[in-house]
Amino acid sequence: MSAEESEDEDFTIFPNLLDDNSPLKKKKDLYRLPEWMSSLAKRFDSGQITSEATTSIDQIDYLDEDIRSILTKDLSIQHLFPVQSQVIPYLIQQNQSHSPIPLADICVSSPTGSGKTLTYVVPLLQCIRKRVIRAIRIVILLPVQDLAEQVFNVVHQMGNKLQLKTALLAGQHSFEDEQKLLVKQQLNGTWTSSIDVIVCTPGRLVEHISRTPGFSLTHLRYLVIDEADRIIDEFKQDWLNILDHAVGLSSQLKNDFQPYMLSEPSTSHKAYQKLLFSATLTHNPEILQQLNLFRPVLFSSLATSSSIIMPSTLHENFIVCSITYKPLIVAYLIQNQLHSERIMIFVHSKKDVDRLTSLLRILLPDDIKVSHISRNLQSNKIQTRLAMFENGQIQILVCSDVVARGIDIQNIDCVILYDLPKNIRTYTHRIGRTARAGKLGRAITIVEKERLTMFRGTIKPYRRNKLKHMDIKKQDFSYMLDDYQKALETFSSKEQKKKLRQKK
Repeated sequence: MSAEESEDEDFTIFPNLLDDNSPLKKKKDLYRLPEWMSSLAKRFDSGQITSEATTSIDQIDYLDEDIRSILTKDLSIQHLFPVQSQVIPYLIQQNQSHSPIPLADICVSSPTGSGKTLTYVVPLLQCIRKRVIRAIRIVILLPVQDLAEQVFNVVHQMGNKLQLKTALLAGQHSFEDEQKLLVKQQLNGTWTSSIDVIVCTPGRLVEHISRTPGFSLTHLRYLVIDEADRIIDEFKQDWLNILDHAVGLSSQLKNDFQPYMLSEPSTSHKAYQKLLFSATLTHNPEILQQLNLFRPVLFSSLATSSSIIMPSTLHENFIVCSITYKPLIVAYLIQNQLHSERIMIFVHSKKDVDRLTSLLRILLPDDIKVSHISRNLQSNKIQTRLAMFENGQIQILVCSDVVARGIDIQNIDCVILYDLPKNIRTYTHRIGRTARAGKLGRAITIVEKERLTMFRGTIKPYRRNKLKHMDIKKQDFSYMLDDYQKALETFSSKEQKKKLRQKK
């Protein structure tokens, strides 16, 4: 099955919401959003990101004054993005209700990079800021350490201003140091929490639940599951049941009807609210079924291609490949399919900029000049290399994302996105460097197999009819494999020598 074909597979309804005899229940062991959920979805156009189409912070009355000040002065945010304008007031209004029924869980389907972090950080911190006793009331789960650290930086910056204590549990510090940060033992032997909000990975959370004396989640009010598709895919342990047990919820309470049975003794522990964020929700809705959601309310990006207008002279392609062959595929493209004078390659990290540049210099003929720019270069060197690239003395320019933001070069024939952009805005900004002033241009995105699901949620929905799959098989570049292996060995040898020189 091709990468494009797999996107349009038919999905069936939640099995836990319908009985086995329901006519809506299909034979395939896949799911789609229930009609009642998708039809009632609160929709927004995340492609509308201009200041005219967003909400000014000054116009908002549902946020506390000091929180508005933190956003504008400390975070330099003057407007809320569409997803923020929809979800933030809804969550705050929910918190102000006094219904005995637990709050409905929230599902947000929006492209990565559309402002989702502040979408939950802002309202949840406002909702718990008046707490009297310090206890863990918010748990924010992310699939990997790097993402957890990014989110923590935002949470910590805001929380610190609001006198809320935050902790990052993702392996940056030793387990023992994390334990000391989380709880304190009193003279009478009891334990008290030192933290209001934790940002963590599922594995680390389970470890603290199991091994940290005094670690308690009985006051938990909000569980944020960010990049839920990756968490479900990558974490096989029964972390949700372990968390439920730590909160004090019996398995019986997870039944959708249990909250209405107010006479049951098990309701002494009010169910916490789940907030699910996934850029791939509409493509990967089976994740909902696995998370035992209660009366979920869906906020969904329209993700219409009409939100993004690109030149008709621009041809967009994507290639799905193994991470092992990414540099080789780029070299193959340059030699065999991209007979262009100027090719700019965008790479996320400086380390990969250096690696890819070195490998391309080894793999490509000497008459194809390859250079790079990254943030560790002096400004005058960057300008010199840009000028050489623009006048044709350099054909291939490998560029880190950080430096790329301030670059404006005309007449780029082809753009290669070596790493998958985090959001549609970055994608359109990068590919917008080519096909200018009516000239032909080409943009190629390299998608690692492990990132294909993310690609389908963040980029493909916006460019569904424009972004074409380019199929490159291993046999196409098999004649280059020996040279590639030698190039890897040469690069590795140079790196080892460089490390030895640094030690001296």
